[in-house]
Amino acid sequence: MVKDGIEVAMKKAALWVCCGFIVALCMGVAGPAAALPGPAGLTPAESWVLQQAGAGRVADLKEKFGPGDSSRQISAAFLEALFTDGLPGFTAHRSGIYLVNAVIPDALSLEFATVSHAVFLVGCRFLGPVNFAGCEFKKSLSLPQAHFTQAANFYRLKVGLDASLTQAVFAGPVDFGGFAIYGQFVLAGAKFGDRARGVNFNGGVVGQSLSLKNAVFEGPVDFTGVKAGGEFNAAAVRFNGAAHKTLLNGLKVAQSASFLKAMFQGAVDMGGAEIGGELFCDGARFESADGKVSFNGLKVGPRASFDGTVFKGPVDFTMAAVSGMLIFNQARFENPDRPPNFFGLKVDQHAFFTDNTFQAGLSLVGTSFKNLMLAGGDSPPTYKEVNLDAAMVEYALILGDLRLDVLQASRLQVKGPAILKNLTISRQADLRDSSFYSLKLLNAVWPAHPDSVWLEGLTYQSVSAGEGPRDWQKLLAWVNHSRFDSRNYQQLEDYFLHGGQKDRADTAYIEGKRREVMQKWWHPYNLATLVFWDALAGYGKKPARTLWVSLLIVCIGMFVFDHRNFDPGFLGGWTWLLQGNRYKAMTVRFFLSLDEFLPGVDLGLAKLWHIEKISFSTLLYYHFHKISGWILIPIGLAAVFTQFRG
Repeated sequence: MVKDGIEVAMKKAALWVCCGFIVALCMGVAGPAAALPGPAGLTPAESWVLQQAGAGRVADLKEKFGPGDSSRQISAAFLEALFTDGLPGFTAHRSGIYLVNAVIPDALSLEFATVSHAVFLVGCRFLGPVNFAGCEFKKSLSLPQAHFTQAANFYRLKVGLDASLTQAVFAGPVDFGGFAIYGQFVLAGAKFGDRARGVNFNGGVVGQSLSLKNAVFEGPVDFTGVKAGGEFNAAAVRFNGAAHKTLLNGLKVAQSASFLKAMFQGAVDMGGAEIGGELFCDGARFESADGKVSFNGLKVGPRASFDGTVFKGPVDFTMAAVSGMLIFNQARFENPDRPPNFFGLKVDQHAFFTDNTFQAGLSLVGTSFKNLMLAGGDSPPTYKEVNLDAAMVEYALILGDLRLDVLQASRLQVKGPAILKNLTISRQADLRDSSFYSLKLLNAVWPAHPDSVWLEGLTYQSVSAGEGPRDWQKLLAWVNHSRFDSRNYQQLEDYFLHGGQKDRADTAYIEGKRREVMQKWWHPYNLATLVFWDALAGYGKKPARTLWVSLLIVCIGMFVFDHRNFDPGFLGGWTWLLQGNRYKAMTVRFFLSLDEFLPGVDLGLAKLWHIEKISFSTLLYYHFHKISGWILIPIGLAAVFTQFRG
């Protein structure tokens, strides 16, 4: 019995060995398991994934097989066959393929493949390089929390609906160049770790929004020519490649673009970008002290906001255009050598520069605004220079609560009200050839030296220095405290005349003429002008001065010229004159003095008065009296003629 049992056992063992030899021989002929001869050659994990995918259920390998990497491995060949319907007899559920926490140990290539299913790979790890170049996903592609340990190639990737790589981690270089996502493209929270080659999005197109919120880029980034049909959200993104430039030039966004609290460690190029909606850079920080931040040719729709933005290096807004509002509030431009350049900037509505820091000053040369406000806060900041040369403001300009070393504003044009309020300029103010419709100077302090205030060619329709009854004198002091140009006085005179304020106009005219003469006051002609034409007639504007001086001299002559020196024959006929009537005597004395004073006029008294009988002192006064008449009467007549001619 025992012998028979042993024989039976030996026969069974021989049979098993034979079967094993045959199976081994067949496997040697068929080739390696990676060739996937059919579902029978799958690993347990892959077989379970097929079951879940066929039923439209989520295949979470960590939940099914535990946290170990080896038990969660899915071969790249299996995924390629699964996505492209390459498994005989298998059809994925219409809801898509949901794979969670898988580990793909080898290189995955879907180059130029077409995937008709929606694919969701959540928390998967790709240990080899990944190649999706030219691949087309007819529906959605979702790779949230994926981890790519080597290069990831998505060049010319196409996705019919949405693509998501939320919180994905890329250890190697990434290429999304030429991508076409017809829905949303979400990279929120993604981390791109390659420092040398970085990430390429050049020429990509997304039909709806592109989200990069909280993403981190350790190397260079290229968004050149990217087009987004919706929003571009780069809020709180960190561009850490200090040695590389972040390229956003030619970016086109149909709706809003956000860089709220974004961090840029290197240079930035957003030149030629077009934002159809609003641009938000509030709280963003551009940290490079040497790398330029370029918005050259930027075009923005209703609003561009830079509230609390920090620029540590040079900034260029040359030829940028905003169709709505431009807001710089509490922004900091910290480069000490180069002011931000806004040459040719155009803002169709309001531009607000309020409570900002400009370490090297501000250049707004050749800019164009509908309304412009440049103002400080509760504590007025000090700027080296504000340059408004050739700027154009279609309506209102406000410069207020500022301290400036230099205000450079030649050829500035403001077609509405211009208000300079609580403005202190310490070194130089240049308003040459500027044009204002209405200029208001409210508590404006100008450089101490008149040669540092240039107003030549300045024009305005109206001007004021406040509403008080004596504020007009501040305007005259302003002109007096500028480099001399007779046109400034002429314009102020005309303004007062048009307002029916002739006395003020005359004062402005006199001040102008006086400054002109005082340029070389020591010349004999100028000295004579100051004494006779300025002091006595106010350059023809004050003829009453001559009248009052003449009347004073005539009255003095009443007491100096004694009527008793008349010809005795004349006195004999005027017995009442000798009878001591005081009032009659003073009347005769007055006309005698007047007759001696008026040149070329004969009242009949002077020729009857005997000059040879007067004392020496009276003789001296007599000559002074006559000479004064020769001088004052022509001056008075000239002043009166000037009044009629004016």
